[in-house]
Amino acid sequence: MAGLTEEQINALIVIERTCSTVSLVACAFTILTFCCSKYFSKSINRLIFYASFGNILTNIGTMMGRSFIDEPDSAGCQAQAFLIQTFLPADVLWTLSMAINVYLTFYHKFEARDLRRIEPIYLLLCYGIPFIPGFTFLFVKDRGGDRIYGPAVSWCWISREWDVLRVAAFYAPMWFCILFIFAIYIRAGRTIFQVRKQVYVFQSSDLDPISIDEVTSFPATDPTLTMEAIHDPDPTQLEHNLGLQQPNSYAGGSSSETATRPHSVHLATNKSTQSNQSDGPHATYYDYATPPHRGSNPPQPRQPSHSATSRALRLIRRRNHERDNAAWSYTKCALLFFTAMLITWIPSSANRLYSLTHHNSVSAPLEFMSVFVLPLQGFWNCLVYVVTSWTATKNLFHDMWLAGRAFAIDRMDRIRRRTHNEETPES
Repeated sequence: MAGLTEEQINALIVIERTCSTVSLVACAFTILTFCCSKYFSKSINRLIFYASFGNILTNIGTMMGRSFIDEPDSAGCQAQAFLIQTFLPADVLWTLSMAINVYLTFYHKFEARDLRRIEPIYLLLCYGIPFIPGFTFLFVKDRGGDRIYGPAVSWCWISREWDVLRVAAFYAPMWFCILFIFAIYIRAGRTIFQVRKQVYVFQSSDLDPISIDEVTSFPATDPTLTMEAIHDPDPTQLEHNLGLQQPNSYAGGSSSETATRPHSVHLATNKSTQSNQSDGPHATYYDYATPPHRGSNPPQPRQPSHSATSRALRLIRRRNHERDNAAWSYTKCALLFFTAMLITWIPSSANRLYSLTHHNSVSAPLEFMSVFVLPLQGFWNCLVYVVTSWTATKNLFHDMWLAGRAFAIDRMDRIRRRTHNEETPES
């Protein structure tokens, strides 16, 4: 092979198979834990679970290494090229699906059950779209009878004679998806920052606890929290983001008694907040005292119990804290997936561009980097799977430790009883 020595080729094979083995073990961990443990049953984990099957098929192809590279027309070479061309880019499409879920959750109020309904569409598209060119290339030949699939330095894939097709049918679509994912995460990141800022302001504001009229429990579904404010003499706009509204400012008066306060807190569940009606079967209001009017006796508000007031404030603040944590979890997960994609695709893309601009020359460092990162897609996905479900992972290993400990104690008791029976003479 031009540009690589025999020792370098052997090293490439070792790296390919080692990284493929690590990735296969990681995929097996993802699939087994998702199927056997209740701790990992989250929506984003389910998408990683689906992507793991494509990672396994990719690793089967990369595990073959250069076994069939000298026989381009053989079934082994064609099968290896098909697996790599079809299932290697599918991982990027699954990451795009996760980004779309973030977008639908943030901007279209999709819930977990809504996201689950569209997962069959993700399955069809993420594996169906790359399957079309991957399967078509099996039957395409040039005028000389040479197939598209053939030797590609590290394994069988699109051969050198079709080098432009590598960019057009593989790298260009993948980078388009990566940039699209990046755009979604940038927008979501800005929204998360705004929400965290507003939640902080709301949690830091002083609500008058004795002005709450009635306290009821939160509904079981995820509520949308809004605050309505009345100002004297002029109303002001309310800040609004992701269902959270707050007064920008309170009208000042000659004394603290003339300052306006929020008039009510409205808790609306499901999608009733998007309707034109402010009241509905899913609405609960927390009424505040009407601000005093100049020149007249202020109305007397009804006084609730102190425990009910404290419970209402705790529930409101806890709900905002939970939303804040959920938004930050989305940010961390998005960052991890995007970082994993960059680690996977930057070295291999640089290697392909080098080959294209240097007349099919081989760069040994870039080739080594490519065969190191590409087979590890399943490992990167498993790493994100574990990090984003760290509590579930700890619970799983804790349960395994308890089960192992119980098994060891039971076995020791059996050995002790058997030894005792053997040492005790029969009567």
